[in-house]
Amino acid sequence: MNAFDFDKESFDKIALTYEECRPGYGKEVYNYIDSIKPYSSSSLILEVGAGSGIATKEITDKWNSRITALEPGGNLRSIAETRLKNNQNVEIIGSTFENYSSNGLKFDGIFSATAFHWIDPEIKYKKASELLKDDGLLVLYWNNYGIKDGELSKSIEELYAKYGMKTDNKNVHERQAENITRRRNEIEDSGLFHVIKHNIFNNWFAYSTQRYLNLLKTFSDHSKRNVPDIDSFYHEVSKLIDWNDGIIDVDIKVNLEIAART
Repeated sequence: MNAFDFDKESFDKIALTYEECRPGYGKEVYNYIDSIKPYSSSSLILEVGAGSGIATKEITDKWNSRITALEPGGNLRSIAETRLKNNQNVEIIGSTFENYSSNGLKFDGIFSATAFHWIDPEIKYKKASELLKDDGLLVLYWNNYGIKDGELSKSIEELYAKYGMKTDNKNVHERQAENITRRRNEIEDSGLFHVIKHNIFNNWFAYSTQRYLNLLKTFSDHSKRNVPDIDSFYHEVSKLIDWNDGIIDVDIKVNLEIAART
């Protein structure tokens, strides 16, 4: 079992927690995409890594496009099917992007929300290029998480270092910026796509102590497999948030990368 397989499976095991804690992406993201390429009810969109259908629902609410949504995890797919049961233009397929066959169908857009980094890099750009129409776009976006309160953020950063989950002196905002730059550079370095538009959207959500801990549990590196003392880490994080009146304001930066074939 390779790293890609394990991480994809780990999300499906916590499908209900993922559904409860992961936020969507905001209308402003889709309005911006629409300003670059207006999609419509006649557009064909392939969504990679649909998860519980959060972004799928946002896409269909915006354009009512014909969507083929790929989600290999059965538990996540079940939630997505319930969420989208009244959307006749959405087909949810239990497949990875690597194994998917369109039988010659080409798409006006390939969308992927906080998922494209899990796809095998030897496959994803080549296959995306092959599946897009000549004027089709690759639309990739991610939620990048931080903490609004500087002092609370610093205290939690110290816990990451204490439990061996942080190996540098960078803060969360510096790592957010690095992740965003790395993803954009990866698209350019593929030699198959170039980024035609890049934007960052800022948002925040108030999480209770338990909901924030559940959010952390949806991150693949926050597990006993990677951190044997993860329960102790969660306990200490919960104490910090409880001291902060039991609320933590989560800062979320959505980076949107819209790419065309080279």
